[in-house]
Amino acid sequence: MAIRLFDFLTGLSGALDLISPEVVGHHKRVAYAAVRLARTLNLPRSERTDLYLAGLMHDVGGFSVQSRLAALQFETDGALHAELGFRLLRKNPLLEGVAPIVRHHHTPFTRVEALPEARDGQQRKLFLAGVLCLADRLDALLLRSGRKDRLSPQEVMARLRTLSGSMFDPRAVEALSELAGAERFWADLTSSDPTRALTDAPDMFEDRDMSHAQLMAASTAFSQIIDFRSRFTATHTHGVAETAVCLAEKAGFDAPELDQMRLAGNLHDLGKLAVPSEIVEKPGPLDEREKHVMRRHPELTRAILGAVPGLEQVSRWASEHHEQPGGQGYPLGLSGRELSLGSRILAAADVFTALREDRPYRPGMSREDTMRVLDRMSGHNALDPLVVSLVHGHHGEINDRRQIAQTMAAAEFREFYSSLPQAEVM
Repeated sequence: MAIRLFDFLTGLSGALDLISPEVVGHHKRVAYAAVRLARTLNLPRSERTDLYLAGLMHDVGGFSVQSRLAALQFETDGALHAELGFRLLRKNPLLEGVAPIVRHHHTPFTRVEALPEARDGQQRKLFLAGVLCLADRLDALLLRSGRKDRLSPQEVMARLRTLSGSMFDPRAVEALSELAGAERFWADLTSSDPTRALTDAPDMFEDRDMSHAQLMAASTAFSQIIDFRSRFTATHTHGVAETAVCLAEKAGFDAPELDQMRLAGNLHDLGKLAVPSEIVEKPGPLDEREKHVMRRHPELTRAILGAVPGLEQVSRWASEHHEQPGGQGYPLGLSGRELSLGSRILAAADVFTALREDRPYRPGMSREDTMRVLDRMSGHNALDPLVVSLVHGHHGEINDRRQIAQTMAAAEFREFYSSLPQAEVM
């Protein structure tokens, strides 16, 4: 798979829009404004690239904050979401340089010199964080969804200038004042996809393709975004991905197909970011309204992944994991030959993992009970009989690999939230 980093992150930044209606388009607009500021400041292409990536990902930690992305409020959550975003990005080789920028994109200019990073040779990262801070506040003031008393560009600039030297770096504010005189800047910023104006300019960024390992690491980071919203789902995606890959091995998939299966497993529940936490964590059956909300998530997964060139097969497998061979699944009611073997494998892996793992309303099922459920579903054409037979034949290995993957994910979850005030999290 030849996947470009920009395509991958630009597409998946759309998943962050699902978290709250307030943030639809926010990340792309901030990325656009930050890069335009960087160019006005004559920053090198490497720093413009970092700012673009940081803009796309800057609120990635907001999924776990009770205030539901308080980053769009001028009085923030104490930048807890920025710290969580830093923790998500710092272990990814492609994004570790972006992580400090995300960490401090709400740090006031007057506090920058007192930060440990200012004494550890990261002054440039802190400067870039200041640029991102201004771009973020610009969008929060100008384009908040549903705001009846929306400010004009002139009013926004007047408010931002009053905070020059306190909240914002004066150099960044001066650059924005220069940009603000160009009608094209505001037209691009308010377009449906402002990042297109950047990616159409060949000299704007450093071209960064993704290696196999980097692509896997990026998908793992997004699996954590999905799962870490709740301690009850903190390991689910890892379990599904490992189970699906194991089943695909037994079904004879080759190495490239196994890579695609792991990506599909890591990203299959991407659309669940649009599902409220109270539905995800509900300790019992969902009512009809809740079912309707939940059943939208495969469609959203398809819309997000399908927009990334090179992920067509991954998108198909991931978005069809609730379809059934008998045609009773959702969202499309596909059946028979309309469902590829990859989609059938991922569907069985999702059910198997859900049955074997602990849930808020019950402990994980035994091997015997799990196989009884799978056999019953196979008999009703809700799961593929061939795939269920693979589970029968290799249950021990499949379950061992699932357990190892979920144990590692649980440790990562604990580390992720370690040293944070628990009252502020979840």
